[in-house]
Amino acid sequence: MAVTIKDVAQEAEVSIATVSRYINQSGYVSPDSADKIKKAIKKLGYLAKNSPQSSMQKHLIEVNFPNIENPFYAELFENLSGCLADKGYDCVLHLDHFHIQNFDYYLRRFRKKEISGLITSSLLHISKGELNQNLPIISFDRQISKQIPTVQSNNLDAGAQIAQSVLERGKKEILIIAGAREDYYPINDRIKGMMRVFNTYKAHITLDSLNASDSIITKKMAIQGMVTDKKIDAICCTDDITALLAKQTADYLGIKSLITGFDGTRLIQSLFPSLITARQPIHELAELMSDLLISRIVDPERKLDSIYTLPVQLINQL
Repeated sequence: MAVTIKDVAQEAEVSIATVSRYINQSGYVSPDSADKIKKAIKKLGYLAKNSPQSSMQKHLIEVNFPNIENPFYAELFENLSGCLADKGYDCVLHLDHFHIQNFDYYLRRFRKKEISGLITSSLLHISKGELNQNLPIISFDRQISKQIPTVQSNNLDAGAQIAQSVLERGKKEILIIAGAREDYYPINDRIKGMMRVFNTYKAHITLDSLNASDSIITKKMAIQGMVTDKKIDAICCTDDITALLAKQTADYLGIKSLITGFDGTRLIQSLFPSLITARQPIHELAELMSDLLISRIVDPERKLDSIYTLPVQLINQL
């Protein structure tokens, strides 16, 4: 005999209406009830009649990041998965390797009810008609459109704080290295913040970049070419991984330059404790993105702000 929604409700010790809301995403279900229903569905092998997929997949969030070689994205995904699990949702990670994504892939997944929502850090080609559907999408650190809420850190202010810290140490010959030439937004706000301060105080700036898809060895060789036979007081990097590579290269060449990063992840702080960096509020970013996404899932017509900006904390090692 086929398992029914009534069987799931009895197993989970909740009402049939609560199970229906969970399956059809037609209203709020508490995290505790969602967890009970999810376990009951798995135990009983319930399959929703209106979908060829397990009903559990209706509560799946896809998270799209460029890579997890940068520990920032790994730490952010860890926090996102925890926040979403607390709300009764599972999540899956999709890596785009810095390629602009075609929205048709996600649109198909929405239409087939394979995913409930999308959190993305990539630019998406979305038509005006698709935007009018109020699909549950949250963008991280890049504005796709005004209809899709963007959650970001205050990159501009953080860049300015880093530059001020560098100047306070008497540094005037500055090399700024962007960790990815393919990705000048939003990291260009970090560079803008630095350059505004450096230009105000007439520091000499050289701007260069790495190819994010290159190997570690290739990146180190590129940095070596940027610093060899040049007078550089400070190397300001747009992420902590690039800062770590710059330190290793500078140590190898015997160059004494101040090095700064950006992100402030636990891993890099343990590997490079003296690094001046801007710590992004990773847990707070994950909580906010989760709350906004669930809000859009439950009530697609609810008006959300276009941009949400959280402050950063300068880690200024003296």
